Amino acid sequence: MIMYSYTKRPLLFLSFILFFFTSCIEEDLPSNIKQQKFTVKSNSTNFKYAVKIGSLKEVDTAKDYHVIYLLDGDDYYNECMQILSSENKENIIIVSIGYVGDNERGTDYSYPYDRDFDGDSGGAKRFIDFLNSELIPMIEEDYQIMSLTKTIYGHSLGGYFALYIMMQEGQKNPFDNAIAVSPNLMWYNSFIFDLEAEAKELNLLAGKSIYMSMGDIEGVGMNASFNALTKQLELSNYNDFNFSYERFENTSHRNSPIQGFKKGLQIIE
Repeated sequence: MIMYSYTKRPLLFLSFILFFFTSCIEEDLPSNIKQQKFTVKSNSTNFKYAVKIGSLKEVDTAKDYHVIYLLDGDDYYNECMQILSSENKENIIIVSIGYVGDNERGTDYSYPYDRDFDGDSGGAKRFIDFLNSELIPMIEEDYQIMSLTKTIYGHSLGGYFALYIMMQEGQKNPFDNAIAVSPNLMWYNSFIFDLEAEAKELNLLAGKSIYMSMGDIEGVGMNASFNALTKQLELSNYNDFNFSYERFENTSHRNSPIQGFKKGLQIIE
């Protein structure tokens, strides 16, 4: 009996703690936010996603909006909505993409496949199919949200994906803008550099906008790769290409996502 009682009390306490922190997470969302939620099982990736649509006012289906597709929505949605609220960005809607069950970002946000990666990888092409043929049509047809511009936001490996989808030519790129915060530019022997060289030959970034940022204490390799790609993009000769970047002082990898989102809004017009 003593052991049974001892076991149940921590479980009750743990349940209270989980309820408390879950409540706090919900309370972090500004009270003026209008939100819609749904889950979708993708035929393209075979993963299940938790999607949130956030805006400052009820969506007016007669209007067009700047729509941001937010990767790693499980982590960043609430704070990004706080920024929209504090800056009164009524013309912006966030479509947050998270996961139901296991987090599959390592697969979805990467290409090519890397056998040295701890876990599955290389699924970015399937994830692009999901965006093009499943999620975006749902947003535009089922929820009747039409866009002035579409922006992809990603941090770390998500930042790599944001750049990858803008620079690849094998599939339709639905985005006008990319906000790539602390992108993992070293993926698969710095594959993104060769991809950008090919994109330059095809002028794939013509009429597009990219914002990149990096924290100054994110490591030597991250910063060296950032320096190299920003220089490569500055020397490019795309038609009507808007490129901006900055390095945040005293900022680590963990502290860069929301700061980068806030500053990246400048490319949305």
